Amino acid sequence: MNVKTLALAAAAAAAATSAQAADLPLAAEPVNYVKACDAFGAGYFQLPGKDTCIKLGGRIRAQYVSHNLQDGLEDVTGKDKDGKDITNDWSAYTRGYLYFTSMTATDIGTIKTFTELTATWDQNGSGENGIGDAWVQIGADYGTFLFGRESSVFDGFTGYTWIVPGGISLSDVSTLQASFTADLGNGFTAAASVEDSSYRGGDENAVDFIGALKVSQGWGSFQLSGAAHNKADGDGYGYAAGATATFNLDMVREGTEITFQAQYADEAGAYITSSKDDAAKSGYSLSGGLETALSDKVSAQLDVSHVAFDDDSADYTKTSVNGSIVYSPVAGLGLALAAGWNTQDDDDAATKFEDETKIGARVQYTF
Repeated sequence: MNVKTLALAAAAAAAATSAQAADLPLAAEPVNYVKACDAFGAGYFQLPGKDTCIKLGGRIRAQYVSHNLQDGLEDVTGKDKDGKDITNDWSAYTRGYLYFTSMTATDIGTIKTFTELTATWDQNGSGENGIGDAWVQIGADYGTFLFGRESSVFDGFTGYTWIVPGGISLSDVSTLQASFTADLGNGFTAAASVEDSSYRGGDENAVDFIGALKVSQGWGSFQLSGAAHNKADGDGYGYAAGATATFNLDMVREGTEITFQAQYADEAGAYITSSKDDAAKSGYSLSGGLETALSDKVSAQLDVSHVAFDDDSADYTKTSVNGSIVYSPVAGLGLALAAGWNTQDDDDAATKFEDETKIGARVQYTF
């Protein structure tokens, strides 16, 4: 076979191959099934075939707090009020969070939902799965309606410190509620809420009535809030009121903020300490905090609180100071060290806790 014959055979084979290839179906171009929802912010993507956009996130936290480093416990009976042996132990836990957020633009406004799932394991070898906040919100130009479990409308300042080894006396409660927040313009909002009384140690199958007026502008924010609390014995209502002022101090140092808060309760003490044990008490709470950026990766926080109950139901005071330093080498990661101190005086208790000092550490990653 000469060279000419080989060339003709190769050309014929190439033509046949090209013809067969032309008859084959073309591979489909890849389809982008995940579409970003820029209108709702970073991280949202649209579900295929739906108008709903969702955002997935989470957090992993490991925390450790020491035992009391002082001899602040005067052991009068050797037992606490429940008859259990008094201990002075360290504590630790690790907790995982999953956050599911959805946003849907509709004819009646934007519908937003949020669900928080948690799983916890502590130093006693106890594991617990649960749900945190979960709510649906319907928003319009004039305001938003919220139904579900979310932070109480009453709450203002809930602290800056990452860890509170010394404890803190603040109103910081998520509660089952139905609320409406009206947008009054120029940073002013007014909120009204009906909340489950049992979350504050009130009567079962009863509700508390909450209202708040707030202004938020470049200089900071100011909030006035009030609550009518359905008492556990069903004998009328207790009352609580609070004022919270937050100031932006970026002109002094970028990333600096300071807050002052005063709260008063009349037979509604859980509104100033978050503890159901204080539900029937009357007294006041003063608190405040400061947060500042020490560098691009290091920040510092300080919280102070003082609560006093002085009536027929209780004679009790407690002052707490907590501080923390947080190092964030990369986005989402926080390495925190904290220290806390408190002194308390309870004339009705057999066991006196005079002073307590603890230290703590936390490793946390949010994604």
